Amino acid sequence: MAFNKKYFEIAAERLSRRRIENKQVEDIRRAEIHGRIPKYSELECRLADTMTRIIAAISEKASDSEEAVKQAIKNNLAIQQEMGELLIQNGYPADYLNPIFTCPKCKDTGTVDGNWCDCFNKILNGIAAEELNSHSPLRLSSFESFDLELYPDKIDPVSGEKQREIMRDNFNECVSFAQNFNGRGYGLFMLGSTGLGKTHLSLAIANKLIQKGFCVVYGSTPELLRKLDKEQFGKSDGDTMGLITDCDLLILDDLGAESKNDRYISLLYEIINARQSRSLPIIVNTNLNMDEIKNRYQDRLWSRLFSMRVLLFCGEDNRLKTAIN
Repeated sequence: MAFNKKYFEIAAERLSRRRIENKQVEDIRRAEIHGRIPKYSELECRLADTMTRIIAAISEKASDSEEAVKQAIKNNLAIQQEMGELLIQNGYPADYLNPIFTCPKCKDTGTVDGNWCDCFNKILNGIAAEELNSHSPLRLSSFESFDLELYPDKIDPVSGEKQREIMRDNFNECVSFAQNFNGRGYGLFMLGSTGLGKTHLSLAIANKLIQKGFCVVYGSTPELLRKLDKEQFGKSDGDTMGLITDCDLLILDDLGAESKNDRYISLLYEIINARQSRSLPIIVNTNLNMDEIKNRYQDRLWSRLFSMRVLLFCGEDNRLKTAIN
């Protein structure tokens, strides 16, 4: 995926901040140990002395220098073991003063063997997602603000079940989705009339996952497709397709509100197929019913939509009900 220079500069700054914050934690820990365990400071001095002896022995050309190096290394390892045991005796893990790295793979440098580390690519994706999501209401909904009492406790004519219980099951399914999310697995396809809580629960999931550090992209289907269409024909810069097919979770809101044309249907298929082929989750919301979806979209897209876990929303328009109350 191509990123502009601004993203790389922001990502590099975040890596630098990460290293500084980790170093601050290391310094706090070291000061704590020096204050509580004076003997540890003595051992550190002895360890530094053995390192000096190793360097000196290596630089000498005397016949016994090899033996001197071996002995110095042996002393060095013994002191390190004693230091670890001293930490354990005082209630600390043996590696308490080891260097701290958020990403052990690249040691927070951002590169591994001359290539960008996965952690750096994740930072870049996150920055691009932040910009794409900058005008979306990602943090405005939560599970705590979802009110099941707004749904009538009466029988749904389609399913024969109580509407409030159906919505309780949908709510629990969304909570479970957020709790168990690991960046792989099934998607959710939410169907139902306007104002029944599809967007609310989608954003509640997004809110939880963003707090966990996942890269989430949310967008209304018409807006995303217009943006992709412009980029595809060179009318605007960016690689939105790369971002939405690589992010941890993509949320397509208001499917069916986009203009009906073959280009948009082809783009939708490309997005959903690309994610499903790599087991990358997607949430799709629509106000259309099953027959309307089948009539509007080609069979191959229709089948992929219904291969996801389908949640049927029922009740009355809660946005209107809330506004009236």
